[in-house]
Amino acid sequence: MIYPDEEKVTYGYNLGGQVDHVRGYKSYGYDYVNKIGYDKFEQRIYLKYCNGAETFYSYDPARRRLQNLVVNAKAGIIMDNAYSYDAVSNVLGIKNNAPLPQSGKAGGQMSHSYTYDPLYRLASATGTYKGTDNKAASYTLSMGYDNMHRITSKKQHLSQTGVQFEGTLNAGYELAYTYQKADGKKSQLDNVRDINYRTEETPTDSTNINNGHKYTYDANGNLVYINTSCVKKDGKEDEKATEQKYKWDEENRLLAVDENGFVSNYWYDADGERTVKTSGENEAIYVNSEFSGGNTGTARFSLYVSPYLVAGQGGKYTKHIYIGSQRIVSKLGDLASYGADPRQIPYAGNEADGLTINYKDKYNQQLQSIKDNYKTFDQPYNGKDNDDYVNGQGFCCNDATPEAEQARAMARTRSANGNFKPNEDYEKMQFYYHPDHLGSSSYITNLDGEVLQHIEYVPFGEVFIEERNNTWNTPYLFNAKEFDEETGMYYYGARYYEPRLSLWMSCDPMQEKYAYITPYCYTFDNPVKYIDPTGEDGEITGTGTEKDPFIIKANYYYEKGSLNEQQIKGLNNAISEYNNKGKVRKIKNDDGTKSYVRFNISAEEVEKGKLTTAIMNDFITNEGGQDIFFGNSLGTRANEGSNNTDLGSANGYRVDINQSSIDNFARNNHVDKDDLIKWTYVHEIGHNLGLDHSDKTDIMSQMNVIFHDGNILGGTTTSSPTITHPKVDTKGVKIMLDNRNKPRKGHLGIIRSR
Repeated sequence: MIYPDEEKVTYGYNLGGQVDHVRGYKSYGYDYVNKIGYDKFEQRIYLKYCNGAETFYSYDPARRRLQNLVVNAKAGIIMDNAYSYDAVSNVLGIKNNAPLPQSGKAGGQMSHSYTYDPLYRLASATGTYKGTDNKAASYTLSMGYDNMHRITSKKQHLSQTGVQFEGTLNAGYELAYTYQKADGKKSQLDNVRDINYRTEETPTDSTNINNGHKYTYDANGNLVYINTSCVKKDGKEDEKATEQKYKWDEENRLLAVDENGFVSNYWYDADGERTVKTSGENEAIYVNSEFSGGNTGTARFSLYVSPYLVAGQGGKYTKHIYIGSQRIVSKLGDLASYGADPRQIPYAGNEADGLTINYKDKYNQQLQSIKDNYKTFDQPYNGKDNDDYVNGQGFCCNDATPEAEQARAMARTRSANGNFKPNEDYEKMQFYYHPDHLGSSSYITNLDGEVLQHIEYVPFGEVFIEERNNTWNTPYLFNAKEFDEETGMYYYGARYYEPRLSLWMSCDPMQEKYAYITPYCYTFDNPVKYIDPTGEDGEITGTGTEKDPFIIKANYYYEKGSLNEQQIKGLNNAISEYNNKGKVRKIKNDDGTKSYVRFNISAEEVEKGKLTTAIMNDFITNEGGQDIFFGNSLGTRANEGSNNTDLGSANGYRVDINQSSIDNFARNNHVDKDDLIKWTYVHEIGHNLGLDHSDKTDIMSQMNVIFHDGNILGGTTTSSPTITHPKVDTKGVKIMLDNRNKPRKGHLGIIRSR
């Protein structure tokens, strides 16, 4: 992979096709990752960064759950996490047994304990921290839920001594949730009663603030308005009511947020990934509550050139190195290390191709959107259009500036020579991530292996302890997701998450798959075990070679008694056709190369009442720490409540057959019912794995019976009819591969690469 600053990053693989080292080149060569080791179960057991830090992973032999996570850095062991579980793999405790660091250094010993209710939702948590120089802290958390999996209460208290300052800090809050009563809106908040306090001594009633938060949603279930009134317990008004307003587009993407006049704006690409973030500042003068003048400006911005490079003010940028979806290194750069202004970036460093991105033009186009957002929020936008800001510190240097000319000149030189630029200055601003079992950033070390940042979290993602220096601090915190300081929310890609409320700000795109919980629920109310469920329906592993073929895996579950023997037989026959006795299918790619694929599809009967649990527990954790769920349910409720004659139905989370339609079709067309059930499952499983009727594949074939000898349907035939039916072919498998990781229109499933 070649980055926009012309660094070339290469990945090495072991015989099993797994990454085992990562190396960079930029007029010099160096390793980011010296070595990665795996066990026979393909689980990572060892990782060594180039700064000398080593991570060791061990698992319990029976269930392969993470048992110990040890990180050894320059100063010695900084993480020695021991994990304990209950019988269903809920995390009961995490204890960091690492020795205390030296005086003045970041780190320490952290211990968490968790309890759960009968539905495996987090009921309570406690934690204690002990650091060097007499630093100490603790927290308690208790949660309440109703039978719709809605949070009804959250009470959290923390105490710190010597962490943020030399004295003692006591802080906490108690939230009481009420929900709307209208049909279709019962998962949406109506009001949250918020009693909170923060004191450097001991909390008393007089220091408590009683807030009432009123919530409003749009027709798509996106949060659009919060009104907060703050009153002390003695009845005196503490401050004026505050407002938060949210603007969404037609695809339910957050476009702007108004925090009492401070407006933040967001843009996305065609795939829904965020490309630009700006946050505003407002210098305004009001006379008798009427706006009379002032200036509005864009205080900060982030330009997401790709997941691998983020540019900011003054030509500064952050470059990210990944293994799969796991961010392992962040590197800081500027005009000197880049050799040009990263805000005007040539694709692949080659201007000769005529492919350049001019972000000043993009900014000029987006400026009107910013003004429109201010207008939507009834906020005055006054003053200059930030031309000086754009030319000097913004998205793109003016075409007449020396920096822009330098960028063009260096692009021409690179194109002519085909070489990396001769820069001998070693890029020392490198920062290495040491995450916990959830992928959350726990420790950050520099190129010398020294700890620069240490973060601990309470269960739902709020920061409990943070120690850092002034060199650089990562915004990628809980679950390794970016924390937006301007809103207090984490950006997960598909949605925004508010950790204090412990809720999403918009509906789950896969809410139909998890219909048994509220669409705003975060990780099934079990944030210690799960990470944001992606709601995928199949998984692909392997590299596609003959020795390491792609393996498409999907699991299906049905309750005991929900399918009869004939239906189970047809299901198993359909699965057997996909699995092809374990044999590999050869796929011809568009470029003439070949890929090799085999299926690993299964179906399992579970006891009544255990279907949801089976699906929830059917997930893998990828190298980025993200849980990918691919369990699906089976049933016979196809087209329930309708009069059509479809033989079955499927979407991204469920496959059903319509037994009455199958009976009628088999009887009227003299088709063997066992075969018909099998063919129906072949077709519907294809939908569940991402195929559409428009795809030209036999898997999507419609049932068709042609009778010969001129006999009419239902008459006596003298020869067997010709039957066109669904069957697994290489064309369909290729379409599945081509569409992996890509959501398709409608409610089709998604196959995700691990």
